[in-house]
Amino acid sequence: MMRGRRFWSIAVRRPDGSVYSRVEPLDSFLARHPGWDRPFLRGFFVLLESLVLGWRALSISADLAVEEGEDSGGLGWFWKLTSFTLAVLLAVGLFILLPTWLAPRLLGEGTPVWVWNLVEGGLRVLFFVVYLLLVSLSREMRRVFQYHGAEHQSIHLLENGYPLEPAFAERQETEHLRCGTAFVLLVLVLAVMVYSFLGKPALWLRVLERVAVIPPIAGVSYEIIKYADRSRSPWVSALVEPGLMLQRLTTRRPQREQTEVALTALKALLEREEGYRWDPAEGKR
Repeated sequence: MMRGRRFWSIAVRRPDGSVYSRVEPLDSFLARHPGWDRPFLRGFFVLLESLVLGWRALSISADLAVEEGEDSGGLGWFWKLTSFTLAVLLAVGLFILLPTWLAPRLLGEGTPVWVWNLVEGGLRVLFFVVYLLLVSLSREMRRVFQYHGAEHQSIHLLENGYPLEPAFAERQETEHLRCGTAFVLLVLVLAVMVYSFLGKPALWLRVLERVAVIPPIAGVSYEIIKYADRSRSPWVSALVEPGLMLQRLTTRRPQREQTEVALTALKALLEREEGYRWDPAEGKR
């Protein structure tokens, strides 16, 4: 999947070996309401839109994987809604409820509040990393991570002005600073620091507090990522480096056929986004 300013695209390898691609308008909240497109406000909306687009892309690819057309119902709305609900419950339970419940039981009631909250945040980061380690053991998820790496390689080609061809993409790194993995990890790390300043109310209120501070934390994290992409500051680089290291779990070196799919999505997007036309003979825009 590729996202531009006005459109987004997806390319999927069908079971018969052909590549399906499509481009759709990006119905962005920030584009429709530019008043919210401000530093420290836009990050939360970007995060939400990325989740929605990711779910949409997975839904399309799942339909094609079972060799059903996009208009035939695919896996069916019931199964998609069920899987989405289970995913949300797992995320809330594993990364919010469990650390919030476990921290005081590990430390005891007499522990200072800031230590309690700091340990809770550390557990949240630990659970996230362990979760990625466990899912990376799955052959299917490793294949997903290979496609993730192919996306990043394709973006490196575009940003450096290289030909959009698999042979050039294979020379690129699979990590990229403006990646969702780096964004999520930075949100978690900043949450650890913010949570350490919160109090020790009842469990239900602690959970509510932690959910309520996610939007401003996401806003700050997004601005740090954007600044780090332009800055050469060693302090900023040190802050985002853990996110790049974590991408070694969420990306893998892709195969040629996966790189071809990622480049198909990128070329399809650029044709709509910028009036772009790819000329293999020229090897450039």
